Amino acid sequence: MKFAFIMDPLTKVKAYKDTSYHLMLAAAERGHEVFYLDQNWLFARDGVLFAEVIPVKVFADHDRPFETGTRQETRMDAMDVVLIRTDPPFDRRYFYTTLLLDLLPSTTRVVNRPQGLRDWNEKLSALYFMKYSPSTLVTSSIEQIRKYIVAQDQRVTLKPVDGHGGRGILFVDKHDKNLDQLLLMATHDESHRVIVQEYVPGAKDGDKRILLLNGEPMGGILRMHQEGKELNNMDAGGTPHPWKLTEREHEICRDLGPALREKGILFAGIDILGDQLIEINVTSPTGLQELCRFDGVAFNHRIIEAMEAR
Repeated sequence: MKFAFIMDPLTKVKAYKDTSYHLMLAAAERGHEVFYLDQNWLFARDGVLFAEVIPVKVFADHDRPFETGTRQETRMDAMDVVLIRTDPPFDRRYFYTTLLLDLLPSTTRVVNRPQGLRDWNEKLSALYFMKYSPSTLVTSSIEQIRKYIVAQDQRVTLKPVDGHGGRGILFVDKHDKNLDQLLLMATHDESHRVIVQEYVPGAKDGDKRILLLNGEPMGGILRMHQEGKELNNMDAGGTPHPWKLTEREHEICRDLGPALREKGILFAGIDILGDQLIEINVTSPTGLQELCRFDGVAFNHRIIEAMEAR
């Protein structure tokens, strides 16, 4: 089969931890052809989707993970599977990429489904499952945010709706002397919505990334912040540790599973602080290599195998 990976430049891939690389490796090891393309290389001609793609040989060698061929033009319906693995944010360019991918016929499988990516903002989608999530306000109004903060007995978490990798997260409380300046900065002078969330004390013990395949949990890892820091994201310096899912976490997965399958989200990663659902990552979930290493299971092959089923 032919697998096309829409992702960030191969030169930026950190093969020792990158999930996209691990999926590419599994596809190659299973005998499939692997292609790379940047989302800017997609184009439509008379309603048919084309792209310039680069054939890639993938090796289980972190010092030499790829050998690339010659960039060539192709019809994208010649691909059996197209994976959208471009890192967030989900911006206007990403939005138009999903619309172009809708041109593909049903004979080409797109993972995750473009409509599902458009419907599920990674932070706002948790609002559909509030019985598992902390108190949350979404607004661009500084007055509303200030009222919410004043009503809390402890500090709150502020984060941009389109943030990723821990970027733009602030922790504030009603006693902050520069609160107004922080809120102006967070909302870009009330022009951008932010998520204002009750602080979860369990955050001090790290957060859990649970990976799901077709709505079923494969397993999870615990991400712990650096000493003196608060963000657990691995992009922000957090370190991964083994984790065994709790009954509460299994319950959350059982409730999310049908919705993920309905939206065509084959591969997802949810973030849990304490026992609270925080995010549902669908654009480019990470943590796969760490999960495979801790559990001793080739989950990357299981994911590719699921994509092989027609």
